[in-house]
Amino acid sequence: MILQGRLLVDPCQVPVPGWIRLGERRIAQIGAGDPPETPAAGDENSLICPGFIDAHIHLPQFDSMGCDGMGLLQWLGEIIFPAETRWLDQETACAQTRDAYRRMVRAGTLGYAGYLTSHVQGITAVEEAADRLPLRAIAGQVLMDRNAPGTLLEQPPAALQRAPRRRLSFSVNPRFAVSCSDELLASAAARLSGDTFLQTHLAESKRECELVAELFPDDPHYAAVYDRHHLLSDRTLLAHCVHLSDDEWALIAGRRCVVVHCPTANTFLSSGLFDLDAARAHGVRLAIGSDVAAGSEIDMPRIGRAMIEVAKMRAMSLQPAAYVPTPQEVWKLITCGNADALGFSGAGRLEVGADADLLLLKPRFEIDKHLISRLIYTWRDDYITHCVLDGQLIDRREL
Repeated sequence: MILQGRLLVDPCQVPVPGWIRLGERRIAQIGAGDPPETPAAGDENSLICPGFIDAHIHLPQFDSMGCDGMGLLQWLGEIIFPAETRWLDQETACAQTRDAYRRMVRAGTLGYAGYLTSHVQGITAVEEAADRLPLRAIAGQVLMDRNAPGTLLEQPPAALQRAPRRRLSFSVNPRFAVSCSDELLASAAARLSGDTFLQTHLAESKRECELVAELFPDDPHYAAVYDRHHLLSDRTLLAHCVHLSDDEWALIAGRRCVVVHCPTANTFLSSGLFDLDAARAHGVRLAIGSDVAAGSEIDMPRIGRAMIEVAKMRAMSLQPAAYVPTPQEVWKLITCGNADALGFSGAGRLEVGADADLLLLKPRFEIDKHLISRLIYTWRDDYITHCVLDGQLIDRREL
């Protein structure tokens, strides 16, 4: 199968006309100029780019977006915990997961790292959804044993080793230290193996940090709670990290953890402005995520735009010399940067041998040196005409 269009290989370069031949689930050939045969999709006015990767999302929360006026802990109690309780019903869990998968693909998100609920029903639901739309995915059952409704606590842990699905793996997901006892964190560590990811939240809001200090008074700081239980490693995804001390940044950098910046969620809940300069100064590995439903956007280019805007807000109000990333930098982050952070080898890039997870776009402006900036700042779902998911061509209008 041949695709035709301008090839967005490097966001720092104006894409040139060309074509891509797809092989068995991978890019088999890339060429410049006119295609050697009639393309299955695309034309000289199309743009071909890698699919987007979301490094932090909650599948049960897609119907909970936009409930404003609360801080993190109140929002969890009033909005999110009741929503997640509904996944006790297997039919509800499956229907909502199928919907989340469709909505991600329609938005061009072809890979993610995310959270289910604490119920084993979520494992079955995501397996079923993955059979229909095989996104590259790391998903985990939420683990917690306190400070939540009883319907979410003490759920039996699902086995991490399931019937094999080539593009879906399961992670260990203690929600955050507020909802986890020492015993639960120790059991989470015991479930980790060499290739298993751990996903959790860290220092999202000030009140959360104060509560963790009350719950774990013998630990010098929040990150130390996780470190004491051997949960910080190069396969740890730490969402938010808005309120960290220098010691915590140094610890996270030393353990080679990935910090997942969630700019739309942090502003929506008024949690704070992420300190990109601190992350850069400590050499921390960085990814970016939508954090639906605290994040009210699914589209990763809009999340990238929010990252730039948060950095600009810091520069205007808190830190005049704050680093502001370019549109090209955030485009790399939502494609190959997130893919590399999640261990998705071959994803998020246009090159021979890479995964055939691609988008065909029809942007409504001239393709020139301002292309990436225009895509980031004017992004619309309907720029996408087709997706290629695991080598299969999908008309997004038919999802």
